[in-house]
Amino acid sequence: MTDTDLRDLFRAAAPDQDLQDPAAIDRAWRDGTRRRVGSRVGVVAATAAAAAIVTGVAVLASPGGRVAPAPAPSTSPTPSATASATGQAPVARPAGEYAGAPIWWAPSAVEEADLPVLPVAGLPAVINLEGAEVVGSVGEPVVALFAGRGERVLALTESQRAVEIDISRLEPVTDEEGNGRTPLSHASLSGDRLRAFFVQDSSIEVLDLMTGAWTTVDTPDWLAEGARWLMTNQIWVPDALGDDSSGVVHSLDGETSVADVDWVQGWTGADEPWGPVAVGRAGTAQAAFLAGGVSGGSVSNPQALMVDRHGDRTALALDYGFGGDGTRSKGCCLPLGWIGGDTVLFSSSSTEGQRILAWDVGTEDVHLVSEIVGRVSIAQLADLS
Repeated sequence: MTDTDLRDLFRAAAPDQDLQDPAAIDRAWRDGTRRRVGSRVGVVAATAAAAAIVTGVAVLASPGGRVAPAPAPSTSPTPSATASATGQAPVARPAGEYAGAPIWWAPSAVEEADLPVLPVAGLPAVINLEGAEVVGSVGEPVVALFAGRGERVLALTESQRAVEIDISRLEPVTDEEGNGRTPLSHASLSGDRLRAFFVQDSSIEVLDLMTGAWTTVDTPDWLAEGARWLMTNQIWVPDALGDDSSGVVHSLDGETSVADVDWVQGWTGADEPWGPVAVGRAGTAQAAFLAGGVSGGSVSNPQALMVDRHGDRTALALDYGFGGDGTRSKGCCLPLGWIGGDTVLFSSSSTEGQRILAWDVGTEDVHLVSEIVGRVSIAQLADLS
């Protein structure tokens, strides 16, 4: 395949993308590679020369046409850390190797307040969700979604407004075992930030954030919790929970089609993965409960962020603490996304509060991005790369 052939394929699949813009290419790749529609087909492989044009993109032909990931807007942040007012800032500590990769201990939950501040475009230093106005339509793109107590859903908008979304039309939702859960998922927000879907026992309820209009997508029982956006107007639902390939695509206009999608997987090895995979052009980040031991913490098997930058692997262990002040909860910390090529954003929940932090992967540098005020947990952050 020539460079021209590959460029034409990419333009046909994603005509709005700028092939000279690495950020545009990154956005097209991030939502998943090896898209397949109808029946399984072969990958359009890039040659060495073409890889320089569309690094990381795999566009697949199919009898029904071509599918490309949905584009997401870019805020083009320029990270610049600010020194802590307390003097010497806390840093991550080397902890040897884990599964053949360097591993670090993150600063403790108590130390997080003294981390150097990293301004990130789109995220205020303090996200105050207390007393947020309840709205039926948000009226602007959304940057982050939060799950509140009592199945409440809150949002941070592009203009940095904090609002509570009126979801009174939704029914209480449970998982297959009958356990109550939030109607939000880690994949609820569409790539263009203009829609959000909510999980129900036998359907997906899609909200147009600009207008407040709702669309119902019927699904088999319990499968809605595995749904993901494929395009900004298409939602993929797996054939079975835990199936990361076979599924059905539901267009918001009511059409459906069979689609096998090889979603990008994180690096966890023998460990127990937890939550979403944050995918960027630099690689992947996945939270996990470690199967093997790491010395120097309150427990021998901590939770960690597992980062794989195209085979260059490293991990950041997050200690639970010894009880009392500074204790992190189980499942405290989830990757939220990438900024630039080397920095992972992640959540942190502890007795000290809720925060968004950033790690310069493979270094001692951990930063404070945002303090979150309110009894919520962050469900999803828009692509801020």
